[in-house]
Amino acid sequence: YFKMKKLLIIILVISAVSTAFAQDLSEGLQAKNEGNDAYRSKDYVTAIQQWEIYLNSDEEGAAEDANTLSLYNNSFRFAANSFMQKKDFKSAYEYFEKYYEKNPKEKATDAKTAYEMAYCANKVDKNDVALSLYQTSADLNYRPDASMLRIAFIYREAGDEEKMTKVLKEAMIKYPKSRERDKMAVLLTIPLLKEASDPFNAANELAKEASIGDPAEYLANMTKAVVKFEEAIPLFEEVLKVDPNNEQAITYLGACKENIKTFVAYKDSLDKK
Repeated sequence: YFKMKKLLIIILVISAVSTAFAQDLSEGLQAKNEGNDAYRSKDYVTAIQQWEIYLNSDEEGAAEDANTLSLYNNSFRFAANSFMQKKDFKSAYEYFEKYYEKNPKEKATDAKTAYEMAYCANKVDKNDVALSLYQTSADLNYRPDASMLRIAFIYREAGDEEKMTKVLKEAMIKYPKSRERDKMAVLLTIPLLKEASDPFNAANELAKEASIGDPAEYLANMTKAVVKFEEAIPLFEEVLKVDPNNEQAITYLGACKENIKTFVAYKDSLDKK
């Protein structure tokens, strides 16, 4: 009993000394310690707030405290990542902005942060910023294939199929073994099929007119139709280079070739008469 009582007294004395010591600390050092505690708890926003008090104080050594300053500057990135995990993309974007303000040189070298900030920028409809940052990420070779896919998605959202197509074609040539290839292919086949369908549909209309006309009209319209079918063939073949199993392209390509074959056979039969 007496040993326990003695131990309790010692603990209380130590606690009292620690409390007194904490109270004797200046506001600046208290803020530094609270910032350190918050940082260890991964509460980066609080850490930033407390370290700002410390770094802006008249505390001796604060102006030369490179370690705390480095932790402070990097905590903006850590806070942004934390907000990203919570899907609070607005706050994440704001903290990424602050990170670059504190670390301006990193904007041209920190590819991973550029990619992550680009993702947040896209989520908060700052797509000009997102495009620039994804390009930086690609240029610095951090997930370049995924960066280009994201750029293509942004162009699609903006309704700019021409730029989307250009980016995807470049990406598929540059990264033939990319894990993102299937997504690129799905995205790219849409405008490619649309492009191929234009001459194909025009050929079909001419073929319909030919089928109800007299022999002379049939010959004239089918000659025009064949020109359009021939125009469509390489376009459907391009779709199949991107997506070899695309059923629509396979079907339409077969129809082009069959119509041309039938018309050639018809003309040959006329020549033999």
